[in-house]
Amino acid sequence: MGMAMLTAVTGLQSHQRRLDVIANNIANVNTVGYRSSRVLFQDLFSQLLRGGSAPVGNFGGSNPQQVGLGVRIASIDVNHQQGSLLSTGVSSDLAIQGNGFFVLSDGQKTAFTRDGSFDLNSNGLLIDPATGMRVQGYLADDTGVVNTDQPPQDISIPIGSAGIVRSTTNVYLIGNLNANAPTTPVPTTVTRTVEVYDSLGTSRLVTLSFTKQATPANQWTWQASYDGNSVGTGALTFSTSGTLPLGTTGTVTIPGALMNITGSQPNDLTFNIDFTEITQLATDSTTGSDVTVRSQDGFPRGVLESFNIGANGEIVGVFSNGLTRVFAQVALATFSNVGGLVRDGNNMFLETPASGVAQVGPPRSGSRGTVSGGVLESSNVDLGTEFSSLIVTQRGFQANARTITAADTLLQETVNLGR
Repeated sequence: MGMAMLTAVTGLQSHQRRLDVIANNIANVNTVGYRSSRVLFQDLFSQLLRGGSAPVGNFGGSNPQQVGLGVRIASIDVNHQQGSLLSTGVSSDLAIQGNGFFVLSDGQKTAFTRDGSFDLNSNGLLIDPATGMRVQGYLADDTGVVNTDQPPQDISIPIGSAGIVRSTTNVYLIGNLNANAPTTPVPTTVTRTVEVYDSLGTSRLVTLSFTKQATPANQWTWQASYDGNSVGTGALTFSTSGTLPLGTTGTVTIPGALMNITGSQPNDLTFNIDFTEITQLATDSTTGSDVTVRSQDGFPRGVLESFNIGANGEIVGVFSNGLTRVFAQVALATFSNVGGLVRDGNNMFLETPASGVAQVGPPRSGSRGTVSGGVLESSNVDLGTEFSSLIVTQRGFQANARTITAADTLLQETVNLGR
């Protein structure tokens, strides 16, 4: 009877632990990136009352007799299955689809999490606002190229401070030059102004002049000038159908010294002018020329206004002038035994000898999943499963309590024998 009572006590203790785990799962049903746990039981050492014997002659043998001494917790496993994704619209919110953990660091400790509710601090660093730990990733150079061979570092996104410009390299013209434009007594000249940008992002106005030639009849000469200085010349020879050969271009070079203003001297500005879409067709008017700029690829200085994050974890900054540039790429970590990680609170896990060393790399590499921006991963707790387990655990606890009550009654009867 005493053994039965002690055995039932182990059942009470084990079911109490299971109830604690279930309660924690239910409490974290709305915790971002939370991973639910489950409890597995295992019987304790059994007392051998009689050993088994082998058959001998006419004796068929006997099986061993054992009495179990209770139950204990075999393991508390973490369920790392994917949680559902919830759109938030916040660009700094991240979620992982597939395997992997975000890597966080405070300079001394490295932690891992599936909670991607990140934010920018006053220094432009991407951090976990709950702990202040910094998100780790791979930084890009000034051209936007990410080197994933370097160790992960703190991710910096300098909203409002980073500037970017793009000097003009190509100008595309479109329109028509009147085939009937007179060449006498004075040749017809068509003038257009083109806005381009130098290496400092300064707007420069270049004047393009097209002059009709008497001979050959289908030719116009062009000249580019800046501040009264010729910076490019050439000729356009049209076919009898009034078109130019594909790839008809001209080169304009404005020396940096010529653009010097108050000591700020940009690089020499060299760009190509594409004339391919210009035609020479007859019109009714005396001039009839409508040549204009279709596009050019230069931009003035822009300030970083926002950013977004792609499926490969690249953080792309969007500037006020319309340009974009890659600033960094988020790093993900995987483990040989993800079940060996230990919880550290604040939705974080720590590496242990059981988990193996973290294998850190960019998303979409190895067995790592993809990253989604503006999305958070919800808890993977299944309330239906948890409440079912809660009922089973409650009944198990009640049954063990009833066993103690029954053993106590038998002990009471035993004591009463002495009366």
